[in-house]
This record gives sequence, structure tokens and C-alpha cells, in this order.
Amino acid sequence: MQRRLRLRDLAALGLAGILPVGAPIGVAPLVKYAGESAIWPAVLGYAAVMLSAVPILEYSRLARFAGGYYGLAELGLGPVAGKYTAVANYLYYVAWQTQNALQAGWVVYGITGSLPAWAAAVVGVLLISYVGAFSPPRRYVGGVLAPALAFTTSITLALDIYVVAVSPYRSWTPLAPMDWGGVATATAVQGFWMYVGYGTPLFYSEEAENPARDVWRGVIIALSASAALYALSAYAVVAAAPPDRIGALAESAMPYVDAWSSYLPAWLLAAYPLFIAPAALAYGGPAGSHARLLWAMARDGFIESKRLRALDRGGAPRNAALFNLAASSAAALATATAAFGRLGVSPASAEVAWLLAATAATILWYAHHILPEVALYPYLRRSPAKTGRLRAFLVGIAAPAVGTAIFGYTLYLTALGRAQYAHAIYAGVALSVAALLYTLWRRAAGKLGLSTIRYYLLEAQSR
Repeated sequence: MQRRLRLRDLAALGLAGILPVGAPIGVAPLVKYAGESAIWPAVLGYAAVMLSAVPILEYSRLARFAGGYYGLAELGLGPVAGKYTAVANYLYYVAWQTQNALQAGWVVYGITGSLPAWAAAVVGVLLISYVGAFSPPRRYVGGVLAPALAFTTSITLALDIYVVAVSPYRSWTPLAPMDWGGVATATAVQGFWMYVGYGTPLFYSEEAENPARDVWRGVIIALSASAALYALSAYAVVAAAPPDRIGALAESAMPYVDAWSSYLPAWLLAAYPLFIAPAALAYGGPAGSHARLLWAMARDGFIESKRLRALDRGGAPRNAALFNLAASSAAALATATAAFGRLGVSPASAEVAWLLAATAATILWYAHHILPEVALYPYLRRSPAKTGRLRAFLVGIAAPAVGTAIFGYTLYLTALGRAQYAHAIYAGVALSVAALLYTLWRRAAGKLGLSTIRYYLLEAQSR
């Protein structure tokens, strides 16, 4: 792989994983649960993810490794924990790409009422993700991803600022929330989830010019910029309506449309999802993480395939990206078939298909993220590198302890809030168990493979 990515490239990849460009749409659940205090779930979700990411960020300073999280789990808890994390992470990415495609299909279906248009949107997002995954990263980030993000983000930012500027109802009230229960629920259901794609730069660390310096900085920049836009969008929605209409906004499917209808023409509100559609080009960044994860597992020998561990002339894992395209396409087809078969063919069924995939992705994200969180401390205590006891405690115990508690609580509230998607929750749990069983089977067969991350660390220490 070519080490050419700089800090701005890694920050752009982080933004691609979070995708705040459609923030007025994304904050709808925050308004639903927190009402006038919708800004706070965006802020608290950012703080929770930043806290939970501390062990990951510390790990990124120690070693470059394209496999991402599973390297840390392996260092701290052993090969079985590491390889299980890899498989669970891989399945999460399949669900993530599936829900991206189905969400685009739902939006297009709702606008056009056309099933062929739905199919075109689903297939289009999957293909865009595939092309971005194997494109030369530096060229893709600079020539495609960054311009798309800049264009779509500027539209959202301009609309937010305009509405806040002209609204006669803006005040400081949203900054002093009264309903902390609603804020907590909104944070758990959506505020936290908005930022979980922060780790995209981690999977590109072997392609960074200076990974120890730039990966963690790129993550922080992406998280902070996204939080600012999400918070501004939440404020722009609640500050655009009189206080006695906040309850009605909370009941609306798209609060920003109702809140902004007095300030912006109907055609602009209707076209907003289309204006930000170029942001779909950014899906290639996280899809590239998916491909690099599969490639890293093949390089370790945990997955035995010469094709998957091959790189093309540009140093990108094209074969791994193609395999991911097939897996994500199959998952999207199966999910849509289940939703349409049970509920009939309609935009409402398309929304259910998207939410089924998103719910399964939520469960799988928890499954692969908890072990790396708790793995840093045991590694630091055994590592020959000198790390102060206080620092090791703060980054290896205190931060992940609070983060793990947040994970458990949000998982509980997610399960309650998505009871109508119980089958997707069961599927996510079943896939997590399947990942564990596969890992144990490989260990029993003596085929867990090599440990590239340990090799890299030993190599770095010998210099």
C-alpha cells in the first residue's frame, strides 16, 4: 500500500464515515424525543463517542494497521478476541452498506413513487461504494470525496444559518434543557449513533504518511466538525418554530420541513434531499475501510484466499471490495424481499427495510466495538513502551469503563425503542454469535493465522 494520505485526507475520510451533510434530516429523532432541547443529544452523543474512542485513539498512536479495531483487541486480549472482533466488524460493515443503499432507495421511492427508481438508487449506492473502495485513496479523497462533502455541507450550513437568522423565535431556551429524560433517550437512540463511523481513518493508517501523528487528529477533527453541524441543524429546526408548536414538530416525520416551511419555498424543501445526494459519493470512504478490513484478515491468513489478499497496481484491495459488493448486495436483496413480502411494495415498506438493516447494524457495532475498548489497558501494562500509571488508568480503564456503561444503556434503550424491529435485533445478535463460533472453529482447527499487528509493533520497537 502507498503511504500518501495526509491529515486533511484522513479528516475527510472521517467525515465520510459520519456524514453530517444531511443533518436537518438526521436530527429528526432528536427533535422527536428531546423536543426544544434537541441540540443537547447532538452534543452529548459527541461527548460520549469521543470518550469511548479514547482507547482507539491512543492505539492509533502506537501502530499503523489496516485491520482497524481488531489489532487492538488482539494486542490486549489475545488472538481469539482480535479475530472475533474482525469478523463482527466485517459483518457490521455489510449491514452498514446495506442500510445506506436501502435508505437511499426509501428517499427516492418517497419522492418518485417509482419502484424502478428505488431499485436504481439501491444499486447506485452499492456501486458507488464499490468504486470508491478500490480507487486510489489520495486521488479519491482529493478529487471526489472532499469536493462532494464540501458542496453538500455548504448547502446544509447555508440553510441552517439563514433560517436561524430570519426566525423571530430564536432564543437561549434550547440551551437550558428541562426534560433530561427526553435528552437521555434521544442521545441513546440517535445522538450517539450519528458519530459511530468515526473510525474510518483507522483502516487507512497503513496508507498515511504519518499515521501516529495524523490518524487520531483526523478522527477528532471529523467528530468535532460533525458535532458542530449537527448541533446547529438541531437548533435551526427548533428555533424556527414558536414554542407552542414544538410538540407538533416532534410528531412530524420530517421536522425540518414543517419548521422551515415559513422561511423557505416548498420546492427547495422538497429538493433538499436531492441537493445533498452527491454526498453518497462519500460512502466509498467507509466502503474502503470494509475492503481493507477483509484484506487484512486475508493477509493474516485468518481467511484463506490468495485473491482477497492481493492488491491491484494502485495498491488497493480491489478483489476484497468486489467480494464486499456481492455480500452487501445479497444482504440488501434479502432485507428488501423480507420487508416487501411481509408488508407489500410501498415507500413505507422501503422505510421498514432500511430500518431493519440499520437496527442489525446497531447491534453489530456494539458487538465489535466493546472488546477493543477494554483491551488497551492490559496491553499498556505488558508493553515495553513506558506509559505512566495515571495515563494508562485514564485511557485504558476510566474512559472505556464509562464508554462501556454508555454502550450497555444505549443498547437497552435501542432495543426498547425499536421493539417493532425485533427480528432485526435477533438477527444482529445471531450474527454476532456466528462470528464467535467461526472464530472458535478456526482456533480449534489451528487456523487463526498470523499476527501482523504484533509484527509491526516489534518492527517499530527494534528501530
